[in-house]
Amino acid sequence: MKKLISICLAAALLAGCLVGCGRTEGPANNPSTPNGSSAGGGEGLGDPQSFKFGLTVANTHPYSVAAQNFAKLVEEKSGGNMKVDLFYDGALGDDAALIESMQMNAVTFALVGPAGIAPMCPIYGFFDLPCLFQTRDAAYAFQESDAVWELMSSLSTNGIRGLGFYENGYYSISNNGKEITTVDGLNNLKLRSMTSDMAIKSWECLKVQPVAMPFGELFMAMQTGTVDGQETTIGSFYTSKFYEVQKYLTMANRIYHTMTFLMSDTAWNNLTEAQQNILLDAVNESKLAHKDYMTTYNEDAIKDMVDNHGLVVSELADGEFEKMREMSQSVYELVRGYDEDMYDKLIAAAEEANAAFPAE
Repeated sequence: MKKLISICLAAALLAGCLVGCGRTEGPANNPSTPNGSSAGGGEGLGDPQSFKFGLTVANTHPYSVAAQNFAKLVEEKSGGNMKVDLFYDGALGDDAALIESMQMNAVTFALVGPAGIAPMCPIYGFFDLPCLFQTRDAAYAFQESDAVWELMSSLSTNGIRGLGFYENGYYSISNNGKEITTVDGLNNLKLRSMTSDMAIKSWECLKVQPVAMPFGELFMAMQTGTVDGQETTIGSFYTSKFYEVQKYLTMANRIYHTMTFLMSDTAWNNLTEAQQNILLDAVNESKLAHKDYMTTYNEDAIKDMVDNHGLVVSELADGEFEKMREMSQSVYELVRGYDEDMYDKLIAAAEEANAAFPAE
């Protein structure tokens, strides 16, 4: 059954066409093979291949686990013809360094969030818009839309290629002072922000005082009171042990964070069609397995933090998510200004996905 799902998803990738950031006219440059055929298990494979996969997180992080599954699937499906070596904890560099290395074909794969891609493709910040998705299923449906693959295909003009997405999860907001169940509860809190204009403005419109700083400095900043709190996924909160310096966690679901599975475009073009299809199958199969893994992982992590570390977990009251989205409309307008045509296609796809998978 998984194989059938993988083949269907791989075929869906054929919808992409080359427009968007640095758009040029020409044939579609999407992650599918030219004729959409699917081959695997060693049929038509060329020379043996060894790939470098750069990760900026620890080997226990949820999307590192997904990358490990991907590597295992590639080796199995290729009968050992293709092998993936994983490098953790930023051993091959941060997001910017990994992208540059992929452009030079020194690194083959990386998982990069929207903020890491936005410097070369500003409209990619769309993925980090506040309150964009009501449910995880809506986010997954959006990722398979024509508009998303149209945007993804444009990345090849920068020497990289998008093969798919891994879920990083919804962001939750933490602080060390009080339980928060309303948007007004965020007023005047000093919360860590990324350095982009979009990230800063998305906090300011909620009357938060954003403090821009690297993620690596955050634990100490929370410990010393330089900031009151932060926002990140359950996986990052748990593996970073933020529960040691933060007592309250609000499941605000303000941002659904996704990691784009990127590949060196040069490396892709050097592969046979059969090898390309093996990679596509492995990405899609590991993506589906990762979705199931994330459900259990988040539940177990929250239970451990509540039971063994005293974390207080809350949800937003009814109507607060909608209020937060209304307050964030200036951020939507900011992103629309990056590429109005692409934005309109993406927002239509997001609305269609939300309508198909509404919150209960």
